[in-house]
Amino acid sequence: MGKHKYAVVGLGAFGSTVARELESLGNEVLGIDEDEARVNPVADEISHAVIGDGRDERTLRNLGLAEYDGVVVAIGEDLESSILCTLALKNLGVQQVWVKATSPAHHLILEKLGADRIVNPEHHVGVHVARTMIYPHVLDYIALGDDDYVVEFEVPEQLDRHSVSELQLQERYGIEVLAFKRAGSVSTRAGADLLLSRDDRLVLLGRIAALRRFSREKL
Repeated sequence: MGKHKYAVVGLGAFGSTVARELESLGNEVLGIDEDEARVNPVADEISHAVIGDGRDERTLRNLGLAEYDGVVVAIGEDLESSILCTLALKNLGVQQVWVKATSPAHHLILEKLGADRIVNPEHHVGVHVARTMIYPHVLDYIALGDDDYVVEFEVPEQLDRHSVSELQLQERYGIEVLAFKRAGSVSTRAGADLLLSRDDRLVLLGRIAALRRFSREKL
């Protein structure tokens, strides 16, 4: 199986980060921006980097984007350019078009154009910062929909030497322990008699209300 091919249109802070990360994960990546000053810094870090107008369907066709596995439109600061680029990519039949949005109106327009995934990095980062400030022992989380969350929870000092059974996660809160992490090792076998140590990590699955209640009552 060959490398997947992805393109990123717009190489600002967000786009260049996506391009570099896709490349580091073993993919072939094409970066496109009409500003040479944005192309040059990533030219040696991704497979291909070109100066070009991402709004122009002919340019995108000539670059072969119709054959790519996915394209990220990272021109969020320029609403018109973002819309024109998205429309051009959909007209070319690109398999997956991911687009950065900067406002609810932008998001709505992109939905109407048929963007496959719309992301608002500033919004997501803001929500993440706010929630981790309120729940400082939650290191990371994934929203699964319908108020179900997977969270990575750092064991605080007050739960040091407590067993998993003492937390009453399943019985009292309906929370499942998916994995246990200690000193860089991960195990899916966190038995009821496991004694926790400060700075251990538990990966938990539960409803957001139950996770909040656990945080209030145990921390």
